[in-house]
Amino acid sequence: MSGLKEIEFDTNEFSCKVENDLAVITVKGNAFFSISSVDRNADIIPWLTKIENSTAVRGLLIINEKEAYSEKSYLEFLRDIAGDDFDSKNPKETPQFAKNEIRAREINILASLLLKLYGFQKIVISGINGDIVTPFFGLALLSDFRFTSADTNFVLSHIKYRLHPSGGLPFLLPNYLCHTKMMDLLLRGGKIPAAELKNLGLIHEYYNEPEFLDKTKTEAAKICRVSMNVVQCTKSLTNRNKKELEEYLRVESKFMMR
Repeated sequence: MSGLKEIEFDTNEFSCKVENDLAVITVKGNAFFSISSVDRNADIIPWLTKIENSTAVRGLLIINEKEAYSEKSYLEFLRDIAGDDFDSKNPKETPQFAKNEIRAREINILASLLLKLYGFQKIVISGINGDIVTPFFGLALLSDFRFTSADTNFVLSHIKYRLHPSGGLPFLLPNYLCHTKMMDLLLRGGKIPAAELKNLGLIHEYYNEPEFLDKTKTEAAKICRVSMNVVQCTKSLTNRNKKELEEYLRVESKFMMR
């Protein structure tokens, strides 16, 4: 992905095509490894700026291959960065990471993405196919619209591995849930299925697997027909706490290396 010069591209980790005025980016493979590659800040952030500046693109749709955000992928990543003594069934109270440089890149790049999407001046839509675990759960909440497959669960697996909630989740969840429900999820963990996600207002709709992609793309294209002036003004009026998010991410980054 290094040195992206065009909006449309295809790599082993991500691909993008422009469809119906939408930049449709697909997250491939294991999103945790993909996002923590060495050049990611140098690639993905400038690419997002190109999307914002392009007159040919009215919005961004982020979709994923089935296992990209799953607990299986998360566990594979944790095993790799924690080293040989990592025990997923009985993790240490304070996890240690043998590959601190990869952990640091994950932290920094997720923070950069959160800040970039928070102030993004075009509509952002997430199409989540399958389970999504804590760090990417938080990132998804920065989308303006969220659609999932019917078998999607939002999985708060940080509890299982004795990690604090990350990806901006504690900062963003209060926008959707009362304090009681939020603390229940953050401190007790578990899975939230698609039907409950919709009832909680965390997603807009869910679709059965055979029609998930087509319906998500169709709905996204409809959403992005709105006036660009309306979009930019509305997002500027509603996203006014960037400094608070920056401060939150500074605190979160300190905890993530513990």
